[in-house]
Order: sequence, then C-alpha cells, then structure tokens
Amino acid sequence: MIRETRRQQRQLDIINHELQRAQINIVSEPSDTDDTDAEEEDNCPRNLPPEPKKFWTFKKKLGLSLLGGVAAVVATPLVLGAVGFTSTGILAGSLAAKAMSAAAIANGGGVAAGSAVAICQSVGAAGLGATGVAAVGSTGTAVTLGTVTAVEKLTQKDK
Repeated sequence: MIRETRRQQRQLDIINHELQRAQINIVSEPSDTDDTDAEEEDNCPRNLPPEPKKFWTFKKKLGLSLLGGVAAVVATPLVLGAVGFTSTGILAGSLAAKAMSAAAIANGGGVAAGSAVAICQSVGAAGLGATGVAAVGSTGTAVTLGTVTAVEKLTQKDK
C-alpha cells in the first residue's frame, strides 16, 4: 500500500512538473485504488492533451457586445423612419400616426412633451444626438452582453 502511494505521488510529481513547464497548475491527490505494477513508474505520460478552450472568451463577448451597441445606434433612426417618424414629420397613415393619435387622445387632445411619441419624433427629425447615441449604444451593448451570456450558459455542458 505504501509502495503504491509513493508510486502515485511520483507520477503526480512528474505530471505537475510537466504542467508547470506548460504554465498549467493543477492539484490532485493520489487514489488508493491504483492496481498498476511498480515497473510502470517510468512509463508516465509525458504529453497531456491541452484543456479544451471555452468558446465564449471575454474578448468575443466584448466584441459582440460592442457590435450590438453600434448596430443599435445605426438601426434606431432607420427603424423610426420605417415606422413613420421622418425628418419632415410624422408620415400620414403610418404606425407613427396611429401612435400619435392614441397619445393625443390619452392626453386630452395633445401629445405631451417628453412622451415616447415626442421623443421618437425628435429622433426621427433630428437624429439621435450625443446623449441619444450614448443611451442607445450602452443599452444595445448591455442587451447584447446579456444575450451572449445567456446563450453561453444555456449551451454549456454540465460538468
């Protein structure tokens, strides 16, 4: 029993030495169920396969998140224009016109300043501006990061 434990410790020392040379550190304990002979001490594996890399690295997450933020900034004026918030005003018969009508009815005949319809019309007419770019960009980045993290966790194999 003592001889097996010494052999196992020597094997672990050899493996740890090789891993330290490869700048990989692990800690493990010898098991008491090893049935190998003492002659196999010098036949320890010298080259261990590399640990599989995670698909979602921090750099990939950051890159995708920033791309999501940029896409949100670019898409916002395009989507608002397609819905009917144009630079010349609200397009008649569009979803923007229906939203403006509903907002005016709900507010007693006029669209309130600072309401969603008013903000969308402002962005459609003049663009996002610096504050709008910061708000939409950071929101798009955060949503993309959350989505990427959720996908990573959902596709991760159980360990």
